[in-house]
Amino acid sequence: MRAQDHLLRQLLQPSLPLLVWGMHFFFCYIVAAEQGRFGKASLLWTVGIASLLALALLTVLCWRAVRRLHAGGAISMLDWASAACAVLGMIGVLLTCLPLVLLRY
Repeated sequence: MRAQDHLLRQLLQPSLPLLVWGMHFFFCYIVAAEQGRFGKASLLWTVGIASLLALALLTVLCWRAVRRLHAGGAISMLDWASAACAVLGMIGVLLTCLPLVLLRY
């Protein structure tokens, strides 16, 4: 029997931005823990590149969510949750990498 509700896709739509933020958070802490091995300069470059990649992915997810909101038709709570979680993920990525940027100065 084929499932017609696409439950996994519907669950990942609003939670994918939070998963990106969580992976970025975990990656930043792993890299910060290994700072003594690689040095401070490589830490800043690594976290900076990872943060830009996470922000780029979150921007795409936010753009898709906003596009669904403005597409017309029936707007569900899932569409609003997707847009809000994408913005929350962006704020989370920025706040995660902010202390590491402040370590430079």
